[in-house]
Amino acid sequence: MEKFLSIYGRGGVWTLKALAGCTLAGALVFLLLGKGLLIGGLFVGYLAGGIFCWTLTNRMEDGHFDEKKAASQLQNGLFIRMGSLCLIMGLAAQVSKPFFLVAIAAYLLFLATAFACLIAARIKKNREEAVS
Repeated sequence: MEKFLSIYGRGGVWTLKALAGCTLAGALVFLLLGKGLLIGGLFVGYLAGGIFCWTLTNRMEDGHFDEKKAASQLQNGLFIRMGSLCLIMGLAAQVSKPFFLVAIAAYLLFLATAFACLIAARIKKNREEAVS
């Protein structure tokens, strides 16, 4: 997680805070509806989103590779992302349809939050550099 936060800068901290708030709100709603099992779906989706962002973080950190290495990095990264997504969501689908749908929603929420916070952090950093 430290590597994720170091690449994303303050965007990583914002991502964790936003996801914590979404998790608390979602868990509260599921508990009030008597569907406590679906809270696990949130974490399954976050796991899939975390793997996706982790593989991209490694690509951003190792951005100084040559063309031969770039092709293998892209192919391996795609295999890791899609393979882990299919495996995790396939297992979530075995639990129940609502569990699977919550996991997919949490996955998309994780990606949207991570990328929005990354973009916001980069925009803020560029504005600060422009002012300096």
